[in-house]
Amino acid sequence: MKYTAEALADKAREARRICMQMSYIAGSEGAHIGPALSIMDITTVLYFDVMNYKVDDRYWSERDRFILSKGHACLGQYAPLVLCGFISEEESKTFNRTHTRLAGHPSGIGVPGIEHPSGSLGHGLAVGCGIALAGKMDRKDYNTYVLIGDGEANEGSIWESVMFAKQHKLDNLVAIVDVNNLQYGGKTADLMDMSPMKEKWEAFGWNVITTNGNDVAELQIALDKSNKKRDVPTCVIANTVKGFGLSFIANNNDWHHCKVTKEILERALDELK
Repeated sequence: MKYTAEALADKAREARRICMQMSYIAGSEGAHIGPALSIMDITTVLYFDVMNYKVDDRYWSERDRFILSKGHACLGQYAPLVLCGFISEEESKTFNRTHTRLAGHPSGIGVPGIEHPSGSLGHGLAVGCGIALAGKMDRKDYNTYVLIGDGEANEGSIWESVMFAKQHKLDNLVAIVDVNNLQYGGKTADLMDMSPMKEKWEAFGWNVITTNGNDVAELQIALDKSNKKRDVPTCVIANTVKGFGLSFIANNNDWHHCKVTKEILERALDELK
């Protein structure tokens, strides 16, 4: 492990600070704050403890790949990319503004660290399958990580990809499901109940690990590469709280997408000290 859990928790807190500052910069365009905060611990552990990459060689062929399928949670990826050095602090101040490269969904056009455009829900896992299969064909040792939402799991294309991955023995593929129990229209259980999530993935032949998606120490263990099984793709069910990290946002679906005023920003930064 590259970082201690304590150091990772500090990184995640700093990433949340950057997230809120970028949300404020977006102004009237607003931002998907709740989903971004939900996944921040996951992306922090991936970028600072799990994945292999080179900031100064973004196309290094042996790098691990990350696809954020729930692209509206882009601040949950942009913030760690700022901390890693892929995105400059100066560019982070252009989020969701005119002519920015940092759009409200990752465009993948020239943005270091973004492997593929995302935002149209249900597509990311299929892309991840293709990248993982290419790695097998090219005899590369990289791993591909795809983060999807529990609401996104309503999409049939997700389950086509789940079957594809098992059929092609993609043991270099890890799907991470952000189970925060909320989506744009309300509670996932009310709109399209996906429980039991773990048993569903297991029924398709995946290696499934369940963890607390807002606990960096547990995530370190769950995402450790030693958990992989030969010829079997891995799914990490990450149970999270939407808006985790800020008391006035946590588990409140009103913050799925909203505008951040100066007062809200100051309250958030005060909590994150």
